[in-house]
Amino acid sequence: MAGSSKGPQGDSKSGPVLSRRRLLGGAAAGVAAGAVGGLTNVTKAWGAPAVPKRAVQEMTADVVVAGAGMGGLTAAVRAQHAGARVILLEKGEQPGGTCAHSEGGIANSDYEDMRRNSPDGDPVVQRAVYDNIEPFYAFMEEIQAPMTRPVAGMALGGQQEGQRQGRTIPPVVWVRFMVGELEDGGGTLLTETPITGIESNDRREIVGVLAEGPDGPIRIRTKAVILATGGWAHNAEMVNKHITREQVWQRNVSNGRDTPLFTGDGFHLASQLGAAPSKGGWDAFYGYSLPARPGRPVEPMANVSMYHGQYAVALNLYGRRYADESGGKWGSRGPEFTRRSAQIQNQEGARQVEATTIHVWDEAINRDYACADCALGGVDRFRAYQSAGAPVATADNLEELANQIEGWGRGTPAERVTEELRQYNQAAENGRAWALPVPKTGADSGHVLPITTGPFYAVLGTAGITAPYGGLRADTQGRVLDRFDRPISGLYAAGVDIGGFSTYAYLGNLTIGAAFGYASGTHSAQQPDPSGGWASTSTANSRWG
Repeated sequence: MAGSSKGPQGDSKSGPVLSRRRLLGGAAAGVAAGAVGGLTNVTKAWGAPAVPKRAVQEMTADVVVAGAGMGGLTAAVRAQHAGARVILLEKGEQPGGTCAHSEGGIANSDYEDMRRNSPDGDPVVQRAVYDNIEPFYAFMEEIQAPMTRPVAGMALGGQQEGQRQGRTIPPVVWVRFMVGELEDGGGTLLTETPITGIESNDRREIVGVLAEGPDGPIRIRTKAVILATGGWAHNAEMVNKHITREQVWQRNVSNGRDTPLFTGDGFHLASQLGAAPSKGGWDAFYGYSLPARPGRPVEPMANVSMYHGQYAVALNLYGRRYADESGGKWGSRGPEFTRRSAQIQNQEGARQVEATTIHVWDEAINRDYACADCALGGVDRFRAYQSAGAPVATADNLEELANQIEGWGRGTPAERVTEELRQYNQAAENGRAWALPVPKTGADSGHVLPITTGPFYAVLGTAGITAPYGGLRADTQGRVLDRFDRPISGLYAAGVDIGGFSTYAYLGNLTIGAAFGYASGTHSAQQPDPSGGWASTSTANSRWG
């Protein structure tokens, strides 16, 4: 492997990479000699014993990356191949973040498609993704990372002759490969070690990072930090402020954890250093409807994601349609919204009462979309919701289905459901769904289908959020910008810590992670030593860690 040698941890590609104490205790790359500040047992003036001070482990690196998902792993390995000494911090017990739970698609769309589908997005960020995604592919090929050949159709507008083609990765295998690549090259991964602070000098240049490992606090002297912490989907305060006051499911690996993973650590730390928020996307997010309580999210979450929601009829708890199932509040923009329309509908569902919605479909839709691959071992979405414990209903006629929905005890009148479905079916059969009080505009995309072929199905769902679209403002190199659009020296970001790529329609979380991981990794490795010296004069502290 060019530019790499076996690291102090040996060849980790063949097995787990999660020995935190081994990594901290071994001769990890960049560790300074000794720890400072041992335990103390000083008595306070009034006689109460002081809390013992834990030893601080001192380390050094050229680049510190916070977050080991798509963006963080790409940035870390890319920076290392560019000659930097790298330490990668991961808050969770395992590397991978939401990438490890994804389906692995990394889209490669034309810039014009990005602008057309997310016109309120940041054109600088969208252009940077366009410019860096193919270099990312080339880098993956160079290091022989597991990745498919070009895949037709993985672009916003669908694949046409002459258009760029996307790639996919096997997520878990890819994560393991990238960790092995980092460690083989001498880099260090520290899991269960969240970033808790960023130090800067009097010229506002990055000079260090603070972290909290299983064995105590860590201080790392570094000239560059890349924030790739996965956004703020599990920060209830930020979700309530920007998206909805209702409770939504976290559609990621934070579920069931005592310490949530995606709490906006990167955004909060950068904001204290003067970083600017992105110019768009703050009220929007990526996700799909998941089983409603008393149901629960299950792994893999793709099995219970309402991917066929654009073909169904979506009602709120009052029994009324609340959004264009084919395209949310904007309407469908064409065949490319086959699945994006379901996640856009989910955004609107998050703002309904209790963020809870009812999806209704018939056997024709079930056969062609909800259970299209069941004969080949695919997932039956209705049975998946039922197995997860969510309220479900099935009947041979719509009146009985409506009665079962009312029987869920969520306050949904059967008469209202029956009338709403009657009006919808009449409009759909007559080609006038666009004239409904809440129009459905996906006729050209084949989404407007009458609900007339029994048996009929209904499930109760809750909005699920994977990642928000609001975040930090960044330039084409991944440098974090302040409110005057000036780069903060040594501070970079990757993945969904950067905002404004998507603003309503989804353009791809793995895509922005891959593109900005490549860009920030490349440029952070070239970061010069701080001109103002290494003395720290201010520290941004994370209150979310």
